[in-house]
Amino acid sequence: MYTQREVTNEMDCVYFKDFISEENINPLAKALSYLPENIVDFVIEKCVFISLDKKDRGEYIARNDFRLKGKRGLIILSNSLWSKSEKRIAFAIAHEVAHVYKRHGFRRIEDTEDGVLNTKMERDADNQAILWLKPYFPGSFKRYLYKDWQLRPSTIN
Repeated sequence: MYTQREVTNEMDCVYFKDFISEENINPLAKALSYLPENIVDFVIEKCVFISLDKKDRGEYIARNDFRLKGKRGLIILSNSLWSKSEKRIAFAIAHEVAHVYKRHGFRRIEDTEDGVLNTKMERDADNQAILWLKPYFPGSFKRYLYKDWQLRPSTIN
């Protein structure tokens, strides 16, 4: 398992800090440090995280931006995530990493029959995140899982 400091050092070598505000680097590194080493290596090599500061108006990233070269996943995190508990932050990040790691493609719920595919992918990402984090966080993750009603097409506006 990588330490938080080791993950932070690895993030210094790539372009993580271009898209994550300075105060959110440590919680991100801490959350990633709970993942298995091979998954952290995968994340460093294949993922980009974006979470803009409240003072940022936005960020333009071109498809051919050199910082995205060879990346497979663009993970966008809500700025409100960082005020949550350590367990909640770790679960949200592990869940999104699981989508990239398992090569879940993006599909809108409206594009699937009764949201079945999306529900399967969400459950799969939930289960993978729990598998990775269970050794470090006692108790249930139930409160962090998507509920069936949240994944039904009728709930999307």
